[in-house]
Amino acid sequence: MKQKKLKKSTPFKIFASVIVSALLFCAVCAGWLYFDYKKNYPVDLVVPWVDSADREWLTKKSAWQQQYTNLPLNAIDESRFRQNDELKYMLRSVEKNLPWIRKIFLVTDHQVPSWLKLNHPKLTIVSHEDIFPHDALPVFSSAAIEARLPYIPALSEHFLFANDDTFVSTPLPKSYFFDENGNPKVYVRFKKRTHDSNLWLAQIKKAHELVAQKYPLNFVVTPSHNIQPYRKSYFLETIQEYPKEFHQTTYSKFRQADDMNRIIVDLTDRMKKRNTFISENNTSDLPPACHWPFLLVSNNFDDLVTFEPCLFCLNDFEGKSQNAIETTKSILKYLWPEKSSFEK
Repeated sequence: MKQKKLKKSTPFKIFASVIVSALLFCAVCAGWLYFDYKKNYPVDLVVPWVDSADREWLTKKSAWQQQYTNLPLNAIDESRFRQNDELKYMLRSVEKNLPWIRKIFLVTDHQVPSWLKLNHPKLTIVSHEDIFPHDALPVFSSAAIEARLPYIPALSEHFLFANDDTFVSTPLPKSYFFDENGNPKVYVRFKKRTHDSNLWLAQIKKAHELVAQKYPLNFVVTPSHNIQPYRKSYFLETIQEYPKEFHQTTYSKFRQADDMNRIIVDLTDRMKKRNTFISENNTSDLPPACHWPFLLVSNNFDDLVTFEPCLFCLNDFEGKSQNAIETTKSILKYLWPEKSSFEK
């Protein structure tokens, strides 16, 4: 019985085989890296902060305030700028419950709390000068500051924005804020219509009107007054879509009714199908340790126990009594009595 001779592999076939194997290997590695990135991409936290008791800052604010007439109380009231050490406890809550945060960017006007450890490896102090055009400074408008968030140097593509009176009450995974594609999950309140009874609502109404001019927007929402997720590239795209409005907001010294509210980013992303809106009444799929997505607390602190929220905000407002302020401090000390690594 004759044996069949084995065909010799030509150099070309060997080379082709090596190339195919290499391409397959690269494809597998690329796929692994892609899915690993989707799971392990960095997320930063941005927090604006101001100390209204600082005399130099107060003098500057008063001087600019005198150049304007008929500024709404909501734009200049002490509650817009007052700090009661909320930042200290906010950072304690973040360190304990969001340990996966890569960097925390504290945005200030050359101010820092005396207790803050400035050399902390996860902390970066961002001056208004770092993100604003020189001729737009100084600025006393939160809307203007929020309009400049994606210009923070070295900010990651995925980031969370939080005011210093917002807190994380239980451990939360990254998936609470971003979906499986790394897109924002935005917690909102669905409304029948917008009202412009104050500056904040007037800005939200304007954002809806602007988006409705470009897209088939058929719903009305207000953002939760809490920690919200963003993608830097999406934010920058929205700024490019509404350059006139964002430019005006950037140059507003104090909050104005026709300034741009950052909800326009969320609305535009929704129209482009690159985020998810979750109603405050949707309590499904929440982490087991909490039973409500977020909670705005004014004076009724019992709601923290009743609702067991994932996130909450101890909101400051015009006319808040000193007794309520002291109660807020006591609640925070009770919830997070131990220092974080961000404190001296």
